Amino acid sequence: MQNITIAICTRNRVADITKCIESISRQVELYCEVEILIVDDGDINKEQLDLFEAILSKIKCMKLSYFKKLKAGIWLSRVECVKIAAHEIILYLDDDVELDDPYYINKLLKNYEDDASLAGVGGIAKGLYSSKIANALGVATFQMSSSLGKLSKSGLAGSIANWNKAKSNFETEFFHGCNMSFKKNSLKDMKPLSWMENYAVGDDLYMCYYASNYGRLVIDPDLKIIHHESPQSRDKAEKVSKAKVVNHYYFLKMKQAGILNYGALLWTIVYSIVKEMVKKNNDATIGYLKGIKFLFFTKKESL
Repeated sequence: MQNITIAICTRNRVADITKCIESISRQVELYCEVEILIVDDGDINKEQLDLFEAILSKIKCMKLSYFKKLKAGIWLSRVECVKIAAHEIILYLDDDVELDDPYYINKLLKNYEDDASLAGVGGIAKGLYSSKIANALGVATFQMSSSLGKLSKSGLAGSIANWNKAKSNFETEFFHGCNMSFKKNSLKDMKPLSWMENYAVGDDLYMCYYASNYGRLVIDPDLKIIHHESPQSRDKAEKVSKAKVVNHYYFLKMKQAGILNYGALLWTIVYSIVKEMVKKNNDATIGYLKGIKFLFFTKKESL
């Protein structure tokens, strides 16, 4: 069985990452080396790192690695993981994730063992759900595709809400960023991207695009995790809304998408503006409006 690096990118959320590491320490039947790589944009102190090492020492095959970044940003953290990970399989977990299945790592690695053509394997967060009405609206506004593993015409991944309905592995164009794994070699084209430095909305889409050039991506519905989505991780609505527009524009550009895809993105943004106005979310509305201004009036960067 292949060895694995579990990469946790974090910033000032010690309580969350402690729960995450405790859940990792409860994994069983491991026949491989497991590196837990913390890439820190915050200030985890030595006493806390000593505690993490003590927790992980329960399993002999587990080793803690720590890297303190000088330049903050989740995208740069993801890139750094590829450079410094000790093992060929990298599992990215958000710091507010818990592995409540003690066989999670075992199940994950079996996918790679059984199918050498895989570049990546993703899992599912418990609790995701979308009603028939929400699905119809999502498809009509290009927020989601009617197919589980397909992005919408505008490049959005809304169909993730239906993944808990899956009974067997299925091929996909995207992963859920809180719970995704790749062969390290499939991410070798990743690089710093200026528009992703502050608000890396959709970073998982970019990573899957890079990896898909080197093999197949699948979702294994048996790989279920708990994602707490800690409130302190949510950034300011205005900046996030604008970043959604900017990052999806460049994502479509990277994929060499056609004019219909850009039209679909614009339609999705218009719908989002109306929705946020109805909900009186003024900051989010302003962010989307700034996103439209970017689309029509801002000079774009070359890829």
